[in-house]
Amino acid sequence: METFGQTVRRLRGPLSIREVARRAHLDPGHLSRIEAGKRPPTPLIASALDDALGTGGVLTAMVPAGRAEPWRLDGGLWRPADSERLAAEIASTEPTADNAVELAHQWLITEPPQVYELRAGRRIGAATVDEVERRVHKLRLLDDHVGGNDTYAMVTAELAATVGLLNEGAYSEELGRRLLVAVGELCQLAGWTSSDAGRHAEAERLYLLGIRAAHAGGDIAGAANNLSSLAYQVANVGDARRAETLARSAYAGARRDATATARALLAERVAWAAARSGEAPAAERALVTVETEYEHRRPDDDPEWTYWLDEGEIEIMAGRVWTQLRRPLRAVPILERATAGYGADTGRETALYLTWLAESLLQANEVERAADAATRALRLSRRAGSARADDRVSELRHLLGHHHGTPAVDAFEEEASTA
Repeated sequence: METFGQTVRRLRGPLSIREVARRAHLDPGHLSRIEAGKRPPTPLIASALDDALGTGGVLTAMVPAGRAEPWRLDGGLWRPADSERLAAEIASTEPTADNAVELAHQWLITEPPQVYELRAGRRIGAATVDEVERRVHKLRLLDDHVGGNDTYAMVTAELAATVGLLNEGAYSEELGRRLLVAVGELCQLAGWTSSDAGRHAEAERLYLLGIRAAHAGGDIAGAANNLSSLAYQVANVGDARRAETLARSAYAGARRDATATARALLAERVAWAAARSGEAPAAERALVTVETEYEHRRPDDDPEWTYWLDEGEIEIMAGRVWTQLRRPLRAVPILERATAGYGADTGRETALYLTWLAESLLQANEVERAADAATRALRLSRRAGSARADDRVSELRHLLGHHHGTPAVDAFEEEASTA
């Protein structure tokens, strides 16, 4: 009976391993080891190979389905096999750039330096890791202006390239830990963009991988950021009580290691999960914690991923929490003041924040003002490339649908129904 690797070899025929790996978005070295029977395939890799070879699910049927084996480190240390497993998990995801905006396209067509370093056969030095870290932060800044539909492909491609560097390169222990931290941060960003694009299962997988990579690199705060990001997603699309547990675990687990700003960010997600659970006292306590932590911030010590948290963002979250808890008298002034400072250059965020303002105005029975805010959100969301923003506008359509006959509502509905 043929093994999985023998079947791949037969089905690829005259195609080289490198060509098949390119089509399947896999690392050629890892694919070679799978063919030789030295590494087991995962369901995701089998599916990617079926797509690349057009074999109609033959390879996928050969790999048992189910959850991946829990990550167990040998004595708490990260070994080469762990890197290979991480590479297999991440590199098997096929990105798509069909709807990428020009800036995203420019990023995608430029080969990452990680790939060049491996092709050159060099030992990885500090300069390469410095560049990886700079690119991670540039992607974060890009995410401020481009929605997940457009950034998903480039972030996952950057993640795959960095995991390839970790997996195939030669480097010192210190640089290895920095690469693991970068992978953890890229997993968080890839999870965030995946979630924004509506790929919730993929986002959860990436967040969990990010926890493992960050922890292995000694970045407890980074692991907590991945966990609390997962909590945020679960609060929005899953069990809010589970989300609250995850968010509290992230905050408690990083309390000694994270900076004050990072703790404030983690506490924000506790507040949001508590609000989604309908736990008003817990949400209010968490908001107080956010303000207290932020007052003790020391920006020079903060990790780069906390750059976006400021007084305005903290106000926005408070307004959202009070909207979720149906306290419009508290929410409306906060959200009106906060959204006044946002413009079209942050289209997705402005659209999302306006949806919360519209909902809080509707709770206050300010229907025409709510419809006006919803219309502004609709126009921005259509340029945002964000499934999350689109979903929020759809929720508003449902809520405003109870007020047909109001001119502003009818105008909103007419515009929303026009493709």
